[in-house]
Amino acid sequence: MSVFVIMSSLVALIVFGLPIAVALGAMAAGTMVWAAGPDLLVIFIQRFYTGMTSFSLLAIPFFILAGNLMNTGGMTHRIFHTAQVFVGRVRGGLGHVNVVGSMLFSGMSGSAVADSAGLGVVEVKAMRDAGYDPAYAAAITAASSTIGPVVPPSIPFVIYGSLANVSVGALFLAGIMPGLLMGLSMMAVIALTARAKGLPKLAERPGLRESLATIAEALPALAMPLFVVGGLLLGWVTPTEAAVLAAAYAAFIGIVVYGELKVSDLPDVLWTSGRQAAQVLFIMALAAPFSWVLVQQQVPNAVVEALLSVSHEPWAVLLMINAILLILGMFIEGIAVMVICMPMLLPVTQQLGVDPVHFGVIVVLNLMIGLITPPVGLCLYTVSQVANIDLLSIIREVWIYLVGLVVVLLAVTFIPGLVMWVPALFGF
Repeated sequence: MSVFVIMSSLVALIVFGLPIAVALGAMAAGTMVWAAGPDLLVIFIQRFYTGMTSFSLLAIPFFILAGNLMNTGGMTHRIFHTAQVFVGRVRGGLGHVNVVGSMLFSGMSGSAVADSAGLGVVEVKAMRDAGYDPAYAAAITAASSTIGPVVPPSIPFVIYGSLANVSVGALFLAGIMPGLLMGLSMMAVIALTARAKGLPKLAERPGLRESLATIAEALPALAMPLFVVGGLLLGWVTPTEAAVLAAAYAAFIGIVVYGELKVSDLPDVLWTSGRQAAQVLFIMALAAPFSWVLVQQQVPNAVVEALLSVSHEPWAVLLMINAILLILGMFIEGIAVMVICMPMLLPVTQQLGVDPVHFGVIVVLNLMIGLITPPVGLCLYTVSQVANIDLLSIIREVWIYLVGLVVVLLAVTFIPGLVMWVPALFGF
């Protein structure tokens, strides 16, 4: 079966409304039956099972749980107020606070949706109350939430590491500099547009004592990355164990230290986290037999030949891959894009000598940009719903942040040192 038939059939199933996971499974099963008859469906079951039993994938439900516990347990708004102490005193200061708050939160949850749904509520309300245009506030919130899965820990990096057989710890370290660059690019845009948009300043500057009290209150929340990322760097925990540690720490802080997380809240938090984790893992499970089918039908080889027939220059091929991922990210959820495309694109980059860790950061950054590009920008929809703001008005404001993120993407793509120097410091 040709590459065109397999991929066009998959796209058609998705366009007609079939859930992405089911579409992947249907195409895998259908191709197996077409190629060798029903007997081959035994492999489908085997691959389905192995697709969700990787030890590293256990990190996903625990990072999701950690993010939900943080939102419920009072850590979120304390992070926001701490960011306000540092960068809230200039024109457009709450915009900078929004970005810095997301950078701090991303070092704990690893989820863009957790950021936009949890921290986003606090950010948009504060900016509204300070006189910011609601659509502008929502656009900054949606854009800054994309930092979450790039700065460690990161759920997409866990998934990519499983698909590409790459060290998750190395991927976490590789995301530090790109995540900082994403935040700086957004803060630069805010600074350049603050006066033209007439963005307000804070009415009052918090005093030294008040600032220190705010920081002290947030210290238990801010210490979380030390346990998660620090434990990984020191070799004390695996990524999966770090995720468990993050969830346990978030629960302890929310219940014992802040007292805002009640035992009666836990069933709802666990149910929500379990449902979100099941959605991700179901896609991963059905992506495994689909990936096997792609390899058996030599689809990766065809993609390699097609891309290299255009150019053998690594920069040109990477540019084409970026364009493909950006376009797909506009229409398909990021994790689905990753599990569909990696079996085809990884052989291309391997032949070109691109480091798989570097490529992983490129992939995740592309997919994060997809979270704020219409028509299927998940973070746009999330912020629109939680803040009750018209989606189209958010889209009109978010484009300038997209420009900044694309500039960062190009820098990360063509300057590998921005990605690889931190992992190299720790021996990766």
